[in-house]
Amino acid sequence: MVENKLLLPWRDGQEIVAHVAGMYARAGLADVVLVTGRDAELVREAVSKLRVRCVHNPDYAAGEMLSSLKAGLRALRGDLAGAFVQPADMPLVPADVLGLLMARHEAGMSLAPRYRGQRGHPVLLDRARWSGMLALPAGAKPRDGLGRVKLLDVEAAGVVLDVDTRKTYKRLVGRGS
Repeated sequence: MVENKLLLPWRDGQEIVAHVAGMYARAGLADVVLVTGRDAELVREAVSKLRVRCVHNPDYAAGEMLSSLKAGLRALRGDLAGAFVQPADMPLVPADVLGLLMARHEAGMSLAPRYRGQRGHPVLLDRARWSGMLALPAGAKPRDGLGRVKLLDVEAAGVVLDVDTRKTYKRLVGRGS
């Protein structure tokens, strides 16, 4: 898209990024970090009323998710057992998926939802995987540092739906919950 998709209005009148970050802020997590890239000031403004810390990824223009993931992991508190990883362009992920992943988390095991055979987001990245993820070289894919991921079947298509085009945005913003 030409415009920043994260700043498009969502069903609740908030920008997409505020809708997604708000779900995490309301989940009662110990630390919520949003990694910014393009239009960082506008994104910060969109989430300014939420209990969210913004960390800027100066390498965002390279288009690699790994550099944003690393920036987020470096910013998190050291006492956490895991971290949710989710692209901010996925506004249909239901909050109950977060609860399911937290309830099923076991030390040493990362988790992700699966919808009809397709792995989705968010990934609950276990703390044991952080150092390996941070050690990945530029150009690697985050998947390379995940190791084994336990998949939990869910009946929520939102875990695999993202806003990548204007057409998709129009379809998803009009879609029922």
